[in-house]
Amino acid sequence: MGKGPLEGIRVLDVASAVAGPWASTQLADAGADVIFIEKVDTPDVMRMSGAAAGDQTGAWVAMHRNKRAMALNLRDERARAVVHQLAVQTDIFIQNYRPGVADRLGIGYDDLSAINPDIIYVSISGVGATGPDSDQPVYDPIIQALAGMTEAQGGDHMKTVVADKTTAMTAANAALAALVARANGAGGQHVELNLLDSMLNWAWLDCYWNLAMPDAPPVPTYSDWYVPYDTSDGQIAAIWTSLQQYASAARAVGRADLVDDPRFATRALRLQNADAQRAEFTAALAKMTTTEAIESLKAHDVPCAPVLSREQVIDHPQVVHNGTIIEMENPNGGRSRTIRPPARFAKTPTEVSSHAPGWSEHTDEILAELGLDAATIESYRTGGVTR
Repeated sequence: MGKGPLEGIRVLDVASAVAGPWASTQLADAGADVIFIEKVDTPDVMRMSGAAAGDQTGAWVAMHRNKRAMALNLRDERARAVVHQLAVQTDIFIQNYRPGVADRLGIGYDDLSAINPDIIYVSISGVGATGPDSDQPVYDPIIQALAGMTEAQGGDHMKTVVADKTTAMTAANAALAALVARANGAGGQHVELNLLDSMLNWAWLDCYWNLAMPDAPPVPTYSDWYVPYDTSDGQIAAIWTSLQQYASAARAVGRADLVDDPRFATRALRLQNADAQRAEFTAALAKMTTTEAIESLKAHDVPCAPVLSREQVIDHPQVVHNGTIIEMENPNGGRSRTIRPPARFAKTPTEVSSHAPGWSEHTDEILAELGLDAATIESYRTGGVTR
């Protein structure tokens, strides 16, 4: 499986949806051998999310490239035995069952660490393993609401699974930190995290900066600043933080008089008078086309960009130059697009080396690696242990 800095690391992922599987994607993209275990009777929800062809969807092809997939009925003791066998050679194990479920299935931390004391066991929950809401089911919008993000967005949810993806990347970083600790002699360990804590950690830096300094006068947050401007034929994003950028922006939109406006003479005053400043630039930009605004702002070295549609992003010259988007042929669904791993390693380069797998595509291969013969594998399939 692939190349990269994690070549030789084995990851076993029994999670579902996004928070767990997106974590193992980060590891797979860095070269780890990731085995993803699905249910036998129900496809993973991400196989049903997005435009679909065969058993592939727009979400699945990004979520599971560079992985192998098998299906197991973990309520069957023979399937649990397979997980235990795999655990012997596993470096990182990832699960996101509700608290207590993995233990009842016989694949909890105590079960697997008894088999492999060096295993890094990552448990992801909604709000925590204990506490008043620990047994409640959650989805991304629920966490956004609990973490204050819905209020910060003006009373609406962010239109992306931000809590899930943030938690996934936090989990991947935590697993790698635990690997370093193991290399330094700490041995394996249980790593626990949840969506609520991860979302709050992600949001705290800017969404909570007034509450982080409760005795200081409050100032507008990025939720107030990061609003696009309307042009006469579209929208643009434009941001200025320094006095020089502010003055350049004023000149770029034909309002040089704002450079010496006492309301905006310092950063503190621009913060205090943020609404008035925005009103001035809103009126000026509304008279310009998107092309005119972008060309003028760029000429004055002001950070800006047009607000692109998702279709336009794919053909944007910088995206094309970076080679960010990769087209692949998937035997289970035809042509698909995915994103190349964002980190570029000089000595251990990574690549998208395999398509997102079909449902149970590698079950026979993995069972054979464990030493099961063809007759046993077939009996597992007919007996509902595998698919």
